[in-house]
Amino acid sequence: MGIFIILLLGIIIYSNSFQCSFQFDDLYQIINNVKIRNLADFSTIWNSSPNRPVAFLSFAINYHFNQFDVRYWHLVNLAIHLINALLVWWLTLLIFSSPVIKDQKIATHKKLLAFATALLFVSHPLATQSVTYIVQRMTSLVALFYLFSLVLYVKARLSEKGMIVRILLFAGSFISAMLAMRTKENAFTLPFVLLLVEFFFIRIRKLSINFRDYRVILLILVFLGIILIIPLRYSLSIFKPIIPAGHPESALTPYYYFLTQLSVIVKYLQLLFLPVNLNLDYDFPVSTSFFQIRTLLSFLFLASLITVAVFLFKKQRIISFGIFWFFITLSVESSIIPINDVIVEHRTYLPSIGFFLVIIAALYFLFGDKYKWGAMGILFIMAGSCSYLAYERNKVWKDDLSLWNDVVSKSPGKPRAITNRGLAYANREQWDMAIEDYSRSLQIDPSFPITLISRGFAYKKLELFDKAIADYTKAIEIDPRYSTAYSNRGICYFTLGEREKAIDDFTRAIELDAGNADAYSDRSASFLQTGQLDKAIADINTAISLHPDNYTAISNRGAIYDKLNQTDKAIADYSRAIEINPDFVKGYVNRGSVYLKSGVSDKALADYSKAIEIDPKNTEAWFHRGVIYSNLGQRDKAIADYTHVIELDPDNALGYYNRGLNYGKMGKMELAIDDFTNALKIDPDFTAAVNNREVAYQKLKLQKPK
Repeated sequence: MGIFIILLLGIIIYSNSFQCSFQFDDLYQIINNVKIRNLADFSTIWNSSPNRPVAFLSFAINYHFNQFDVRYWHLVNLAIHLINALLVWWLTLLIFSSPVIKDQKIATHKKLLAFATALLFVSHPLATQSVTYIVQRMTSLVALFYLFSLVLYVKARLSEKGMIVRILLFAGSFISAMLAMRTKENAFTLPFVLLLVEFFFIRIRKLSINFRDYRVILLILVFLGIILIIPLRYSLSIFKPIIPAGHPESALTPYYYFLTQLSVIVKYLQLLFLPVNLNLDYDFPVSTSFFQIRTLLSFLFLASLITVAVFLFKKQRIISFGIFWFFITLSVESSIIPINDVIVEHRTYLPSIGFFLVIIAALYFLFGDKYKWGAMGILFIMAGSCSYLAYERNKVWKDDLSLWNDVVSKSPGKPRAITNRGLAYANREQWDMAIEDYSRSLQIDPSFPITLISRGFAYKKLELFDKAIADYTKAIEIDPRYSTAYSNRGICYFTLGEREKAIDDFTRAIELDAGNADAYSDRSASFLQTGQLDKAIADINTAISLHPDNYTAISNRGAIYDKLNQTDKAIADYSRAIEINPDFVKGYVNRGSVYLKSGVSDKALADYSKAIEIDPKNTEAWFHRGVIYSNLGQRDKAIADYTHVIELDPDNALGYYNRGLNYGKMGKMELAIDDFTNALKIDPDFTAAVNNREVAYQKLKLQKPK
């Protein structure tokens, strides 16, 4: 019954997460990560992240079966979280069944205490960042292997079955530990937690080392493995000072990071006690002196907590164990190895188990059997409150705008948060709102290249090319390594007709990033405009080889073949682009134009009609279909199509002119004259409109009775 309640509660809490979109690092690690697209290419997937290949393999499996249907990604994340809750329940049950605890009074309630611990784990809102934030599957998946390894180890140690069963359990524990260590780096604390469990709950006799004991040999081998693995996989560069996110004014040294983590750990404990104002991107100050009040008080508090854990070892072993678990499992990410983000909530996922053990044990020792139902009442109030807060927190993750609105409201002075909200507005083509946020971010930190590039892109979309070029140029001055800044500035130069400058920028972008397919494609367009067709073909072929499914690049190559009068190749490329993206309007329009020039009117008509079906606002498709209807003598249909063109683009002189020609063919001279006149209002130098209007006037005179 307890297991059913745990699973049901977890499903209810995260039932509103299945439509939450991919967010933040999801875009880089999953959406734009081509290395996870081919499950058959195991080596590419495995090497895509040398320290976390198992996590990326899980992404590749998800993509293979579900592509980017976000519901199934969330389903996998939730399944992992629910399994972890069951493992927490199982591990807690084993701890209370251990030789040291089983005869104590608290062990008589082991099933209830295990249930309570798992209930708090599955419902706590701090876990939402490890479950709802898809890329943080890394955190929940490493916890799964970590907990499973522990459970199998403890099960083997407590097992009274034969040697073969125990060896199999130990083997399973070792395999799970290895998987954990290839999922995320915090798994390297596992051997220390194994020792902790052994020392706290399993070994009754005084500590002694017997080299004839296979268990001692096993532990020594595990530790030797860890000692060998860490130097082989990591260099001393992990201790290099870095620039912390949101605080570019000072380098984050190992010492500063350690000082900062003293306050961060206290913040984590506060969030576990009182999970309010959760935030994806905290604006947390970096500590630069041990004697800063905040740092000193945090150190004294944490030192006191560890001292309490030592003193409680004999009498309140569960509480002591929970405190040590919390610090050990947090140690990799909250010690002296600098990480750009000094605080993130998902780092508490595994350490929180120790916290929940402390809470459950403390409730028992405070209330005991006498006030058992009072303790249960407090527990259910806590679980109910946590469940509500977690459910509400998931609503924040619904989309990028709701998420970054929440972050900006809590970190109003952090440039990255404001920039990311600007990107959310840009995704909705709310360019003015995006520019407002980018400008606000740049007021706080004028040297943030990503913000300058993003604002430049927004200016480009608003056709404010001079401002866009100024932003891209400033970004390049700050950091000349940004390929994107060069390629985007090149597009602006291309649009302004400065082809040579555009080619120079695209070339520089390619030099910085040889895999920049868009830069090759854009340089190809520039070469095409300057008549360098061989170079244009070479570049577009390179762009397609880098991304074989880039239908836009394939379509652009079709345009080059069309210009070279290689009709069959042009049609083949447009057809391939349409095959990749059946809703690619430009592909249908361009293929229709080739068919039209080749005299294949029926296929051209079908392509333009399909383009209109997909995008009823595509004036080019309406216009060219009108041309076909006009050529076929279907005047009413031609006039209807040109009328659509004029409604969509009232300044389209050709639309008026062609409709006027069709009215003239039908003998409707007054309507023809009106259309020719409107064409001339838009383009006074439209000679053909002048001539045809004169002809229409003459015919109108002949039509009128004398």
